[in-house]
Amino acid sequence: MATNLTVEKRNTDKRSILTELRSKGQFPANLYGYGTKAISLSVDEPEFIKAYREVGKNGVLKLKVDGKDYSVMVQDMQVHPLKNAVTHVDFLAIDLNKETEAEVPVVLTGESVGVKEGGVLQRVLATVNVKALPADFPEQLEASVEELNIGDSLSVKDLPTGKKYEILHEEDEVIASVTPPKLQDEETDVETEEADAEGDAPESSESVADDSQEEQKKDE
Repeated sequence: MATNLTVEKRNTDKRSILTELRSKGQFPANLYGYGTKAISLSVDEPEFIKAYREVGKNGVLKLKVDGKDYSVMVQDMQVHPLKNAVTHVDFLAIDLNKETEAEVPVVLTGESVGVKEGGVLQRVLATVNVKALPADFPEQLEASVEELNIGDSLSVKDLPTGKKYEILHEEDEVIASVTPPKLQDEETDVETEEADAEGDAPESSESVADDSQEEQKKDE
């Protein structure tokens, strides 16, 4: 059974209206996609968070707008970096019988042998693009790194596969690897040396000319 979310149409993007929305615990949103023109919406934040948690990142919501129902996925969500509050959402109206694409999180489990020996786990991909019917998207894809030694890597081919979804990446694309600690130290040393060299380098004629022009402007 789909999770319902009732929203209201919003007729303007004026700053005063947006401020009023947020003062009432609401945020602006847009609806577009299958079977609809673009519609501006206002959404109750607590109700949205409740519904979003129920269905997950790529879950399907039944959006109710002026008595009409739309099957939607959250296409984009913006969150205030300090207040941790939702500031805007894009809802994508979808055809439940047509495959679509979405990003699915990759969760690494366990502690690798290489890390226990002092290696460093380097994460390359945090999500992968997946194609499936809207109701068949996995919430996440898990892969164990426990058997990775120093120098080993985890690739897309190591992710769990399913008949109901397709991972849209090359099988040999790296998700994570375990690098030697010495390599990390060497890279840090090289970066430090390059930074020192840049700091000791003489100023170019262009930068000196720019400085002179700035001084002349100040004198004038």
